[in-house]
Amino acid sequence: MFAVRSWIRRSAILGLVAGGAAVAGSCAISTRQEVELGQQYAAEVNRQLPVVEDAEINRYINLLGERIARQGTRNIRYTFYVVNIDAVNAFALPGGFVYVNRGLVERTDNLAELAGVVAHEIGHVEERHGVEQLERVQRANLGLTLAYVLLGRAPGSLERAGIDVLGTAVFAKFSREAENEADAVAVRLLTDARIDPNGLVTFFKELLEERERQPNILEQWFSTHPLTEERIAATRELIRQTKLPSDLIVDSEQYRSFKARVRQLPEPPPEFRTAR
Repeated sequence: MFAVRSWIRRSAILGLVAGGAAVAGSCAISTRQEVELGQQYAAEVNRQLPVVEDAEINRYINLLGERIARQGTRNIRYTFYVVNIDAVNAFALPGGFVYVNRGLVERTDNLAELAGVVAHEIGHVEERHGVEQLERVQRANLGLTLAYVLLGRAPGSLERAGIDVLGTAVFAKFSREAENEADAVAVRLLTDARIDPNGLVTFFKELLEERERQPNILEQWFSTHPLTEERIAATRELIRQTKLPSDLIVDSEQYRSFKARVRQLPEPPPEFRTAR
C-alpha cells in the first residue's frame, strides 16, 4: 500500500474550501460552478500526481473517452488522463475530469474492458455523484478535506511517504447505489458508442477472481469501488435486457498499441508504487 504524507498544502486547501463554500451556499451547485470547481481540483491533482505527458497516450485515452462521453446528456467538456501509478484504480472529479492509473490500463485485456471502466467513471459525472456528495458535506458544514483519491481512505500508520492530493474521498468513494447507477449509465453509453458493454462485466469479474492473489495491487480499487458478485450479476442482466447492435467493438489495433506504449513508460516514482 502507498504511504501518505501527513503534511498538507494549507493555502491551497483553504482556497478550494473557500471556493466550494462560495458556490454551494444555500443553493445547488450549477453546472458552470461544478466545472469551475473541477478545474481547480484537477489543477491541484495534476501538480501532485505523476500524470503521463506522452502525447500519443493522451491522444488515445481522450479519443476513447470522448467517443463514450458524446453519448451522454450533459453539455460539458470531458478531459481524460493516464496516471503513472501501478495500482489498479480510476476516479472522476466533478466537471468531467477522469483519471485512469497505468496499473488499470495494463490489467485490461481489450478495448471493451478499458472502455467499460472509463464509461463507469463518466457515469458518475453524468449522475453528478461527486457534486451530490460535495453538497451533503457542505450542508453539514464540514468543509472540504484532503482526498486521498487513489487510496480511497484516510492515512493510517503507513511507512512510506506518498501521495499529497487535494480533492476528497467525496469524489473517490461512492455508495453501492451510486456505483450501480454508474454501471447502468455505462452500459447505455457503451452501447450507443458501439463498444461492447460486456467488457465492464469481464473486467469486474477478473478483479474479483484476482483479489485474493494480489490484494496490494487491487486494494485501492475495492476500497473506492464496492464490488460484489451481485453487482456484476445485475450489470450482466441489464446488458441482457439491452438491445445490442451487431457491430459492437471488443478490441482494436489502436488499443493494443496504446497499451504497449503505456507498458513502456518509466517505472512510477517510488512513492507511487504498490508493494509487490
